[in-house]
Parts: sequence; C-alpha cells; structure tokens
Amino acid sequence: MVMEIIKIKGLDENIYFTTSKWGLPIYIWKHAYAKSFYLSLNVHYGSIHTEFLLGGKKYKVPQGIAHFIEHIKFNVDKDRTANDLFDPLGSDINAFTTFKYTSYLVYGTSRLKENLNALLDYVYNPYFTKEMIKKEKGIIASEIKMGKDQPYNNLYFAFNNAMYHKEKYKYLITGEESDIKKIELEDILLVYKAFYHPKNMFLIVTGNVNPYEIEQMVNDNLQEKKFNEYLKPKIPLVKEPKHVAAKKVELVFKGEVEKAKIGLKIPKKGLKDLGDVKLNIILNIILSSNFGDSSDLKEELLQNGIITFLSTSRFVLNDYMVIDVTVESKILDEAIKRIEEALDHLEMNEEDLKRKINSAIATLVVNYEDVENVNNMLQNYLVYYHKIIPNLKEIYESITLDEVLEVIEAINTKEMVVVTMKKQK
Repeated sequence: MVMEIIKIKGLDENIYFTTSKWGLPIYIWKHAYAKSFYLSLNVHYGSIHTEFLLGGKKYKVPQGIAHFIEHIKFNVDKDRTANDLFDPLGSDINAFTTFKYTSYLVYGTSRLKENLNALLDYVYNPYFTKEMIKKEKGIIASEIKMGKDQPYNNLYFAFNNAMYHKEKYKYLITGEESDIKKIELEDILLVYKAFYHPKNMFLIVTGNVNPYEIEQMVNDNLQEKKFNEYLKPKIPLVKEPKHVAAKKVELVFKGEVEKAKIGLKIPKKGLKDLGDVKLNIILNIILSSNFGDSSDLKEELLQNGIITFLSTSRFVLNDYMVIDVTVESKILDEAIKRIEEALDHLEMNEEDLKRKINSAIATLVVNYEDVENVNNMLQNYLVYYHKIIPNLKEIYESITLDEVLEVIEAINTKEMVVVTMKKQK
C-alpha cells in the first residue's frame, strides 16, 4: 500500500499511515529531535466486549477476560516472558486494558528494529495453557482485592453503577473474583482468535524514525506469521435508558477526608450536529470554566476550606453524554450543595471561551513535543473516533459562544447521580 501522509493542519506535523501485510494499520509520527521512541500495539477489544457475534452466532464470555488476556499474553512460552525479550534491549514494556481497548507498549532509546520485532512476536504468539490460566487466576484475584481497597476505585464504579442500567462501564475492568473463576482456556482462545487479528488492531510508532523503514520492518515480521481469516466480530449496540439507575448512593470507608461524585446523564438529542469531537471539546471547556483551577467557584471553595480537591470529567456516547464532578471535603454536604447549584447554573462568556480555546491550542502544540503524548493522543483518536483528527486546531477555532450556550441549555439536572463516600462511624 502507498504511504499516506496525514497533515495535521495548523501545526506543521504529519502522521504517516499505511496498512501492512495481513491488514494491520500502521500510524507513524516522525520527530527529528526525539531521543526515544514509543511503540503501541493496540487491540479493539476491551472489558465491555463480553458479548459478540461471529458468523451469526452469539457468544458470551466472562467479565474481565480482556484484562486477563493482557496479563497472560506476557508469557512467550513455558520458560520465558516478554521481559526476557526486552530486558536485554534495555527497553521498558507495559500493557493496560480499558473499557474499549487493550494496549501493549514499548519505550526505548535504541535498537528500534529488535524492539518492534519483539513486540510483534510476543503479542502475535497464541501461547496459552490451562496451567498458565490457573496460576494467573490467583494473581488477578489479589489485584481485584487490592483495587477494592482503593477508595477512588470504589467511588468510580459505584458512580457508574448508579449512572447506567445496561452499559458495561458499570463493571470492573478486571472483573470480579467470581468472574475470573469462570474463565477457561476455550474462552481465551475464542477471544484471541476473534479479536487479536491484525485487521482488528493498529500499531503506532512515534519518535525519530523512518516511516518507510518501519513499514518494511513490520511487513518482514508479519511475512513469517500465519493468521486465520478475519472473523469480523460484531459487538451488539446497547440501548441505554435515559434515566439514571439510582440517584443517591452512600458508601462508607475508613479514610479521613470524605468524597463524592456528582454527575448528570444528558440526552444528546439536538446536539448531534455538533459531532462528538466538538461536543467533547465544548463539554471540557464548560467544565473547566465553571469548576477548573481558574474558576471563581473552585477558588472560593478552597479558600473557605469547604473542599480540599475537585476535578471534572465528561464522556460522550451514542445517545447521551455524562459529566461529573469529583470532590473531597471535610464539609461534604455543603460541598455537594454548592456543586449541585453550580451544575444548575452553568455559565460562559466570550472572554472565557477565547481564553480556554487559546489554552487548549497551546496544550495541543506542546503535546507534539513528546513521543508518549503523541502516541496516547493517536490511540484515543482511533479508539473513540475511529480515525485521526487532522483539523483539531481548526475545530477549536471554529467553536462559537452560541454553540457553547446551546450545550449549556441542553444540560439539566433532572437525571443527577450523587455518590458519597463518608467516614465509617
């Protein structure tokens, strides 16, 4: 395939794109002054993909299986792990599983070809045994227990359970211990065969590299491998009700500073013309302006000792969007009251909007100075938007106050979730 050059408008940056043998998409960002490189081999398979269709037949696998595969994938054979491949190369390796994808990472400063080959070799090596699975169940069970000792982890998933009826974002990425016990070798082989195919994956390489040499390296490596025909798994769409599952949830914990998440579930009806990219940006601007470090509310709450910490997030799905505020406070009820009032009276003016847009563009420019930041940014584009966004700067510059006010108008507090985490008495 001819190498395509995707020009990042307004930033004088290029992303090189090609598709290798067996259909693996490759995205490459070349930075002449980078002293290191960052590789990520990513799979469009995450914790929420436990039900899928293959050839018209429906399959259901246990929760937590995506994360489980990420763990056992590090085994190369009965005597070696991925660490044995990369330690001699002086590289750092890691992997992580999210709701929507799994990523295998390599960070290095030399011997690029050997690192790239090692990454492709161990991820595309279907070595799984019953003994390995049995051993890993105990390790992951311990990880699940550790996660349940983390207050913010408990707060986050309690919030998701209150927000969603059907969306699988409500379930632990690791699965529960009872889920892990159900995982069998047949489940692992099924998921690996269906999803760990080059056509359902993508490779990102960032650093001072030659894109054409990367293409050749990948093709040479994959030339020696055999893959089954891509099965084209399909994930059924979830029709999530517009109402929240629970409006109030109270948790107790042994810590000192109490916590809460206050969130809204908002239909996208009437806002779909904005597009998910612009809608995400606008929501971020609204939250930053009303609750961010430079907002009057956050400054006042901190100065008066009402809060000790405050952050926000947003999440755009097919039919609705979710925004939330996370807070720590020694006067939790008062903090929640103030945040609820602010969510009901969101504001934006032309001056604040211009400042936020300029700040976001400056951050975007700075992000293109770091191999890891660019790799992460491209991952997010490809997972959540299924394409590179070459005109992000232009999208920022095109946002109008009327569009922001339109989104604010759509935000209401009818479907509000409040999850509190208070001290155990």
